[in-house]
Amino acid sequence: MKSVSNSEKIRNMLASADAKQKNEAYRTLCMEKFENSKALLENTVNPNIEKYRKGDCVLRLTDQNGKPLDGKCVQIHQKTHDFKYGANMFLLDEFKTEEENRRYRDLFHRYFNLATVPFYWAELEPEQGKLRLAADSPKIYRRPAPDLCVDYCNEHGILPKLHCLFYDKFIPSWLPKRDETAMKALYEQRFAQIAERYAGKLYEFEVTNELLDEWKWELQSILCEKRDTPLWAYQLARKYLPNETLVINESNRVPEIAEQDYRSPYFLFIENLLAKGASIDKIGIQNHIFCGTKGPQETEIFRFLQYFDPEKVLKGLGYLAEFGKPLEITEVTIPTFGDDEEAEALQADILQHLYRLWFSIPSMQTVVYWNTVEGMAYVKPNGISTENRVRGGLFHRDFTPKKSALALKSLFEKEWHTDLESVTDENGCVAFRGFYGDYVAEVDGKTISFGIHCNNKNDLRLTV
Repeated sequence: MKSVSNSEKIRNMLASADAKQKNEAYRTLCMEKFENSKALLENTVNPNIEKYRKGDCVLRLTDQNGKPLDGKCVQIHQKTHDFKYGANMFLLDEFKTEEENRRYRDLFHRYFNLATVPFYWAELEPEQGKLRLAADSPKIYRRPAPDLCVDYCNEHGILPKLHCLFYDKFIPSWLPKRDETAMKALYEQRFAQIAERYAGKLYEFEVTNELLDEWKWELQSILCEKRDTPLWAYQLARKYLPNETLVINESNRVPEIAEQDYRSPYFLFIENLLAKGASIDKIGIQNHIFCGTKGPQETEIFRFLQYFDPEKVLKGLGYLAEFGKPLEITEVTIPTFGDDEEAEALQADILQHLYRLWFSIPSMQTVVYWNTVEGMAYVKPNGISTENRVRGGLFHRDFTPKKSALALKSLFEKEWHTDLESVTDENGCVAFRGFYGDYVAEVDGKTISFGIHCNNKNDLRLTV
């Protein structure tokens, strides 16, 4: 008689379970491998965070004459993180009321230090020659004008990143899609216009997005059929953005890379581009856990369980790290399996486990959550929103934080945060180890700014 697996038992049980039973089942499915990987956490993840995300610092305090100040009480507070944790900013001023827009503006800078800004060509230039770049451009839902986003980021000390330069899935209807020469000329014009306006003003520029999935796109030009189009896109980007960070971005493929290693499509794609001389500065990959996109979550979750496997996460990203480039998780969605507090608690627990894994990888520089406010995700022309179905937001529709938003904030403002008080020694020195970022030291009622940064000596002389 054929035995029934644990997953099959849970699948069968979910069909007739009540809310409490479903919560228990989802927690068992999602957390099983995390719970069984405590040795990995203790032996790899936590030590790596301590080793790669923190640095030793010595503050040498002197008076105006250079004399060491001994016996002084020093309070040290971390103000920012060098690690970038963000979300897309597609809802900036996109709500119906001023109060809603104010609340969104208020929450974003309190939870993130980076924002993905939409540069989708279809909405950036819906009419040929009429670019929607200025802050007061005509509104298009979920596509706030880039200047509006950049102005907000500059006001609040957030880094804006561009998404993305070449993405034939969202291109204007007026393009001559089957004319290769004309398409290349128009793309070059697009790259040049964006570079002229935004070079030196953005954190990074995503050049290509989801090219391994282009065969599924409903809108695409003849360029998607051409062998050397990806290389051409990077050469074009470097031509107009010689000093900027250029990012390659691809859809969910971490478990696939873990299983297929050096023969996985994304690995081979990057290797081929680099061998041909493509100027890629950073490797991005998405992490959308879209359980429930085609049916009930209880049938879809089994396709995504590999995303809850810590060993696969570290293994897959480890292969990408071998290219020697910084890594970025460019788009994150973590589902909420229900609408009660227990379901929200599970989403928060998953988020913390995944962010700890990503934060522990030495070459990881950035993690970007995707949708923030529940129910406001992308809706396809046919009216279906796969992203809304999974309840992957960090905030309720009334802008109150879900447990996941609070968990994310706690990671960077408590768990991975340095605040301490010490007393200078006879040489006026205070030595400590802190997370990389900008700091202030408070001494005798005075506030002095300094920073602890990777690859810096961090031996600092401060005059009080």
